[in-house]
Amino acid sequence: MKNLSILYIVSVFAFILISSCDQSVLDTKPLTQFPEQDVWSDPALASAYVNNIYNNIPWGWNMTSNRVDESRNRSDADDFNCNNMLITPDNAWWGDWNGRYRSIRDCNIFLENIDKLPSTTALIDGKTIKDRLKGEVTFLRAWNYYMLISYYGGVPLIKKGYTLTDDFTSARDSYADCVKFITDECDIATGLLPVVNTGAAVGRATKGAALALKSRVLLYAASDLHNTTKFSSFAKPELLGYVGGDRKERWKAARDAAKAVIDLGIYSLYKPEPASGEEATKNYIDLFVLPQTSEDIFVRFFSLSANKGVGLFALYPNGWYGNGINGLTSEMVDSYEMADGTIFSRSNPEQNLEPYKNRDPRFYGTVIYEGAKLRPRTADLTDIDPIGVMQAGKWETWDNATNSMVKIYGLDTRNSPVNSWNSNITGTGCRKYLNTAIEVSPVWQSNADLTWRYFRYGEILLNYAEACIELGEDATARKYLNMIRKRAGMPDITESGEALKARYRNERRVELVLEDQRFFDVRRWLIGPEAYHNMHGVTITYKLNPDHTTATIPTIEPVQIMTGSWDDKAYFFPIARNEINKNSKLVQNPGY
Repeated sequence: MKNLSILYIVSVFAFILISSCDQSVLDTKPLTQFPEQDVWSDPALASAYVNNIYNNIPWGWNMTSNRVDESRNRSDADDFNCNNMLITPDNAWWGDWNGRYRSIRDCNIFLENIDKLPSTTALIDGKTIKDRLKGEVTFLRAWNYYMLISYYGGVPLIKKGYTLTDDFTSARDSYADCVKFITDECDIATGLLPVVNTGAAVGRATKGAALALKSRVLLYAASDLHNTTKFSSFAKPELLGYVGGDRKERWKAARDAAKAVIDLGIYSLYKPEPASGEEATKNYIDLFVLPQTSEDIFVRFFSLSANKGVGLFALYPNGWYGNGINGLTSEMVDSYEMADGTIFSRSNPEQNLEPYKNRDPRFYGTVIYEGAKLRPRTADLTDIDPIGVMQAGKWETWDNATNSMVKIYGLDTRNSPVNSWNSNITGTGCRKYLNTAIEVSPVWQSNADLTWRYFRYGEILLNYAEACIELGEDATARKYLNMIRKRAGMPDITESGEALKARYRNERRVELVLEDQRFFDVRRWLIGPEAYHNMHGVTITYKLNPDHTTATIPTIEPVQIMTGSWDDKAYFFPIARNEINKNSKLVQNPGY
């Protein structure tokens, strides 16, 4: 999608130029919108219309990670409310009901009018522009419905662009009907979209994107949340999940959907055979900072050269004049295995002494931890830190003049002389997505290119492995899991049965951390109590020794940083009160 924003701007300028040449001021077309007859007669304007739908797909460094057990920033009210079950129909912006339906309306209008576009036999990557655009919008409509059902369960399936004279009241469709509609849309899109896009079309939806969406939707649909009696007293259980049918067939459908992506044969794990743990770490870092990789299925490009870059201010710790928006919780840090594949445990004295030593190589590609080398500090700080390492701890030193202990705080703490208010309360920072080759200052500006990955091949392999586990096909599941672990520089998994499922779930947690997955995995696996509780960061202290020297190895101890609790109502989110008031046919989710 590297050129989407450029196309949109070019189209606007072209329209302004045409309008300015009109001899009659009264006949001048409005500059704030494209006249309908122009949009459906001009392929460039039709493409610009579609670009705007693409641009409405949300992205972000922590879309949901601060609202589950992955990361924390500071005491943000929305994060606190979500993690403490203070979720009501009056603060129900999660899921973006309005935004998704606005995009769905745009999709419906497009699909109702696209056949007005003049036909041409010219092919772009093997498809006519009309078929390609129709396939893209069909995919985008399915995408928006997927996002809605992930938060709310069954929602009204609106398939036309409403006008002011229409009846806007619509009942929620069953979850099963929504899943069928989305997957049918994916099948339609698959037939219309190219296998590979080239040139200016790179980043637009492809056949693989449609198949990947189908894979994710069917995986979710087969999961525990939508095949449970947990909400048995709810009057409309069909809105939350399946009330009949064969669950085994649902797992088969999920397995086959993932395999369809694999069988395309055009995606692969990025650098799947590292020679060392260090190389595996570098590869994992590169996977999220390079413009393109072999894992990319559906991505969004942000280009600095097109004035559409992103600011890395959010990711850098405060000691680099950043905002430190994502710090991994102690719970998330502890979920990384040791490099030899054994489970990390703070009850193990050796592991607890140096908890950041000899861990899964992906840990070093994801977490900025105490002592981790990042990049040189700005010139005003190089005297304090000439190397550029994370300083989230404090040093206990002895002052001979006063015959007392003095504490010296690191540059990345809340007692730092640099942006102390931006210090992350976890004691860690986010390495994932952070291109440290980019100059740190001024980090508050849009100073970096970024490729945001919505679907990548690693997720598809995990989807396939999960469905195989649920179908008792353990050997196949291990094969695909171990492909991912080999790329990560980790030893093979050998377990079977429930032990294999547990290892799989942790593997997914680690591999997809901060990728907007864990929030939904916790819900679909019905493990809310495991993920929502009092959350911890760490205190880091270089303690004063009896001889008045300062320890070189810090004492790192978990400390509570935020309260948390769980209520089963949070498996689904409430429809906003104003939506219920506007539409008398809507049924609210249980618990709200």
